[in-house]
Amino acid sequence: MRYLILAMKNLLRRPVRSALTVAGVSLAVAVAVSLSGFNLGYARAIDQSIEKLGFQVMIMSKGCPYEAATMMLKGGTGLLYLPEDIYAKVKSDPDIASITPIFVGIAQKEGSSIRDEDEGNKSFSIVSGIDVESFKVMKPWLSFKTGKGYDGGHWFAQDATKEVVLGYEAAEYEQRKVGDTFYASIVPNGKTEPVMREYKVVGVLDRTGTQDDGTVFMPILPAQEAFGRMGELTIIGIKLKEFSGAKMREFEARWLKLPEVQVVGLQQVKTTLVSLVGTAQTMVAAVAAIAVIVAVIGVINTILMSVYERTGEIGIMKAIGAYRGDIFTLIWYETLAICAAGGIFGCILAVVGSSGVEAAIKALIDLGVSGSIVYITPQVIGYAMLGAIVLGFFAGLYPAWRASSMRPVEAIREGE
Repeated sequence: MRYLILAMKNLLRRPVRSALTVAGVSLAVAVAVSLSGFNLGYARAIDQSIEKLGFQVMIMSKGCPYEAATMMLKGGTGLLYLPEDIYAKVKSDPDIASITPIFVGIAQKEGSSIRDEDEGNKSFSIVSGIDVESFKVMKPWLSFKTGKGYDGGHWFAQDATKEVVLGYEAAEYEQRKVGDTFYASIVPNGKTEPVMREYKVVGVLDRTGTQDDGTVFMPILPAQEAFGRMGELTIIGIKLKEFSGAKMREFEARWLKLPEVQVVGLQQVKTTLVSLVGTAQTMVAAVAAIAVIVAVIGVINTILMSVYERTGEIGIMKAIGAYRGDIFTLIWYETLAICAAGGIFGCILAVVGSSGVEAAIKALIDLGVSGSIVYITPQVIGYAMLGAIVLGFFAGLYPAWRASSMRPVEAIREGE
């Protein structure tokens, strides 16, 4: 304990230099913790988004499966359509536990224009035409917003033509509640001019943290009619009775024979999404490694400077009876104290700044998922602290050996 107290007093003799060294270690630890949190959080966000889709397999028109999967997981405009009679054929498959047809269209938000959309502004709404009964089977967790005197409403009838249910974020953005009128500016297929349509809001869903929050739901037939795509679907969502690699391959082989379709398993989508950000993760890991190396060099430099400044003092300590081990332990404790303090502040910085890190990553990369992508666990923090201590263990070896190897007479003479 006396070594630790003496080490802290020595560090406080040069508070600015010690603080800057601690800050360097803190930044390195914060980068490492944030990277680990991103790796965990992104995989977790994909799993949650896939689970909240409610189905395990998608059948869609031939095209890029990643674009279609991103549209379903996060929202997007890359839409392809397949003939509706495919649904009737696939529905008879004996391996299917449940199935739902989905039609997706893009409606301009009220007050926006086609030019706004062309310029990349977020001026559109995702409209999903659904078969409400099968959709509820797929997503039994969906509930309506209630509380504080707010009536979240109910699902529309399947034969309704002018009713919609809004996701939580869609309702917040449009400032609509149950009973209000929702305006959608829709350009029907084959037309150039938008048609303004009015719908009654009969329900507002509670927040789910998924793409459903920003979606406008309506019965599938009115959606197809509004967009001028009668007899067309965007995606067929499927749950299999037994979801395994073998069953998935069998199911895929059966339906890939149809020339119009492709079959995409959501596990395949997860692998694709993870691989797409693999390069970014490697770059961030390289930055973290560089930060750790710079922090180690900074710690060694700080402790060596402290040793050189106290050469005479160390010589006197050895002259009055201090052993090499005493000097070694003292200098080593100073290094460990700096790294431990840096580890603590770095973990705090990473936790406090996780929302900022998440916003920055989402601004730089289209990750294809909604929800939180930085997930810092106690295990991550524990490993970071252990890493900081190990960093101090090795960073302190040379300065401590250098100080303990001084000869008393020479050290006193150099310190004069």
